[in-house]
Amino acid sequence: MSNEELIELLKYCSPHIIYVVNGQNRIIKLHTPFKLKVLQDIGVLRKNQIVSCTELKITYQGRVVFYINGKNYHTYHFDILTD
Repeated sequence: MSNEELIELLKYCSPHIIYVVNGQNRIIKLHTPFKLKVLQDIGVLRKNQIVSCTELKITYQGRVVFYINGKNYHTYHFDILTD
């Protein structure tokens, strides 16, 4: 992704809001901090641990990552808890 494309994408992104589909197939808006369940051991995080995402970031490839305890993690390591 070029710098220009990344700049254009960032115009429409917020580091504090994510839209997700909940268990009732409804789109809901979550504000940071929100809770996540760890799906597999990664770094200092352990499977089934509940953690808090305090910020959302975007990689140079345009993918969203979660900022947790001072580190960035890819979204596929987590389930977003909407309850």
